[in-house]
Amino acid sequence: MFRIKVFVPPTFEGVTSVAILEELFQSKVELSITFTKYIDFREWTNLLDCEAVIVLGLPYKGYLLSDDFYKNNDVPFMDFVHISTYGEQLQGENIISVVDPDADPIKILISLLQESSESFILSRYTTLSDNAYLLTEAVNAYRTWTWEGNSVTRMLLALYHAAYKRLPNLIRGLSIQDIVKQHAPIIKGQMEKMEDYITAKRETVRANTLTIGNELCLLKVVFAEEYINELANDLLNREIDNMPVIVCVGRTTKSSDLFSIRTKNVNAGMVAYLINK
Repeated sequence: MFRIKVFVPPTFEGVTSVAILEELFQSKVELSITFTKYIDFREWTNLLDCEAVIVLGLPYKGYLLSDDFYKNNDVPFMDFVHISTYGEQLQGENIISVVDPDADPIKILISLLQESSESFILSRYTTLSDNAYLLTEAVNAYRTWTWEGNSVTRMLLALYHAAYKRLPNLIRGLSIQDIVKQHAPIIKGQMEKMEDYITAKRETVRANTLTIGNELCLLKVVFAEEYINELANDLLNREIDNMPVIVCVGRTTKSSDLFSIRTKNVNAGMVAYLINK
């Protein structure tokens, strides 16, 4: 059996990507899934005993890698694929490493498998079904903040919030229509819960204007422990003019307050630098 080690974060995008990989390979391979918020490529022994490694959504921070890492992973007889939205590219003659902030890693992976099939052993085992395509577009819509009208994304989000890392178990082998039929009460209940939460938090938003780079911006600040991305997306899209908007969603941790920054018509990185260098 062809063995693939997969490393993804336990986020909506990461968990749904596992379901997409299962759909892509359709039991032709053995998938070993590791959900993790961080991967250290220097711990190369974790990458042994497989024919392929897929790392999605986890950055490489540019630290020095050992000769042993390259001896075991930068080889022509296995696939080593790393795709992230930030960080550095892994170097290597046979390693595929892509950093793209504008697309979800699973969408990039599928594009690579389609466009450069001769370069991948994985392509021999891949079948791009309609389901895999729809799931991929739904995840990418969430990643790129274009999911507001995407019913598949909303349905998957509801199931993710209900099942977390067990989401692939809920939808395995089911078409989109069958997923909706089989899990309708869960989907409806989770959607209502999210909408109620966002509505309640919307009433607690503090708004003000400030100037960044000689441009007047609208700043919205709110504290929340759940649905961070969904809440920020709602607050951004409620403004219909072209005025730049900054949304800061605060979360209380044990040691300090953590803010997630989302922006429209202004660079989020510049805002983060102004807040905390």
